[in-house]
Amino acid sequence: MQPVNEGYIQSGRYNFFYRNIGQTGPAVVFIHGIPTHSFLWQQVMSFLGDDYTTIAPDLLGYGQSSRGSVEDLTLHSQAQHILSILDQLGIEKAHFVGHDLGGGIVQILAVNNPDRVLSITVADGVCFSNWPLPTVVSMRWPTAPEFEPSPFIVQQMLREGMHNQKMLTADIINAFTLPFKDYEDYKALQLAASALEHHETEALVPHLPNINVPTTILWGQYDRFLPPYWGLRLQQAIPNSRLHILPNCGHYSMLDDPQLFSHELGNHLQQNSVMPGIAYKEIRATPSISQ
Repeated sequence: MQPVNEGYIQSGRYNFFYRNIGQTGPAVVFIHGIPTHSFLWQQVMSFLGDDYTTIAPDLLGYGQSSRGSVEDLTLHSQAQHILSILDQLGIEKAHFVGHDLGGGIVQILAVNNPDRVLSITVADGVCFSNWPLPTVVSMRWPTAPEFEPSPFIVQQMLREGMHNQKMLTADIINAFTLPFKDYEDYKALQLAASALEHHETEALVPHLPNINVPTTILWGQYDRFLPPYWGLRLQQAIPNSRLHILPNCGHYSMLDDPQLFSHELGNHLQQNSVMPGIAYKEIRATPSISQ
C-alpha cells in the first residue's frame, strides 16, 4: 500500500494542507464538504493510490488549511483555490471527485473550467437548491448551545449522516474533531457556514446540460441529509451521466462502505482515464507552515 504524504502549499496569502497517495497515473482530486476535511477520503485514496495520483486538500477554512474571509469561502472561490493548488503541483488536468459542498465545486469546475477536467464524480453533493442544510444554517446564528460550532456538532452530523454506525470509529471521530483546538477554530466553522448560498448551484442549472465531461453520480441509499432524489435530478440534468445508488450507505457513503465506494469510483476512472501512465512531478510533503 502506498504511503500517505502530507504537506502544505502556499497559494496567495493562504496555506493549504493536503494529503497525497500515489505518484503515478492520472490525477484524481478529492474535495470534501462541511464540516469535514481531507481525511474523509483517505480510505478511498488508499484503494486507488497504486494506479492514480490521488490528492485531497483541506478547503480554505477547514481542517488544517488557513482561515479565510467570507468572500474566499464561497464555492466558486474554493474552485479557484483548487486550481491554484494543481497549478503548483504541475497538474493541468484531473479527475475531480466531490462530496457534499465538494459536489457543487466539481460542477462549477465542469461548467467554468472544462479544459482542466477529465471527469467528475458527484457523491451525495449539493445541487440545485437543496442546501445549505438546516444544521449548517443554524451554525450561523446559533439559538441554543447544541447549534454552536464545536466538536459536538461535527460528531452529531457524522452520526446522523452515516447509515452504518459501526463504521464511525473513535479514530474517525477524533480525526474530524481534532482541528477544533480553540474558540477561533469554532468561529472559522461558523464563518464557513455563513459563506454558503444555494444561489451558487442554482445559477449552474442552465449550464448543466452543457457539461460534456464524463460524469458519475454516487448517492447513498439512506442519505438523510440529501435524499437520492437529488442524485436523480442531477443525472437527468447532465447529459450521458450515470447514477449509482450505493446500498446501505448514508450521506457519508465513503465512510459507510469505503470498499464499495472505491469499487464504483474505480470503475468510473478506468472507463474515463484517457491519459494512462502519466507521471506528474514528484509531490513532496512539505513541513507545517504557520497559519
